Amino acid sequence: MPNSQTDRFSDQLLIAFQERLARASCFRRKRGRPFITVSYAQSIDGSIATRQRQPLALSGESSLALTHRLRADHAAILVGIGTVLADNPRLDVRLVAGLDPRPVVLDTHFRTPPDSRLLRRAGQGALIVGAGYSPDGRPEHLERRGASVSRCALGPDGRLDLAALMALLAEAALDSVLVEGGARVITSFIRARLVDQFVITIAPCLVGGLPVIDSVGLPSTMGVRLRGTNCQMRGEDLVIWAEPAWEAP
Repeated sequence: MPNSQTDRFSDQLLIAFQERLARASCFRRKRGRPFITVSYAQSIDGSIATRQRQPLALSGESSLALTHRLRADHAAILVGIGTVLADNPRLDVRLVAGLDPRPVVLDTHFRTPPDSRLLRRAGQGALIVGAGYSPDGRPEHLERRGASVSRCALGPDGRLDLAALMALLAEAALDSVLVEGGARVITSFIRARLVDQFVITIAPCLVGGLPVIDSVGLPSTMGVRLRGTNCQMRGEDLVIWAEPAWEAP
């Protein structure tokens, strides 16, 4: 478990970011979407899972506790259905004091298992975002487990349209959203330029597994430069805090 010094989270980087999140309500009203943080842990060679998409325990105790502090500071935590099926995560803040964020699952075909741990936890019910009509009643099964089901338009790539998703989350009064994965979800948010803050944990290991940027990748002409970059050590892990410097489209 984290030590008392880690429990206090008194470092200036976190405090400055919490102050920024405190203004997320104004951000949502002005921009028509939540403030988006992308946070993930990777190996030195950029892997977030094995080649077979099996989850990896990359974060050490201190950096994992930081991740849970970030969860507690956001209104919602967002993952894709691939993460739910592979990891069966709880998406809670059990390592720190605070409220659990509301889980949001991007699940185009409503494949979230009704016995998922994120549906069994206490607190706010999960928001499952899919598309279209499901003839086998899967959305109704999820609603009976306490989840809310919302339908979202699809983009040209056949995936959930992120612009429509942003409007849906803003309407749900979610001021800030922590995006944790998986690779396809992270890549799609970067491609859509819907990232306001990165918090990236780099673990001291080599994996040769699934890269954080999905195989679809980013356009070769699109480089994502980071600004306001700060680094800190959390145990043996390096944590990078940075904002994307989006170039004019």
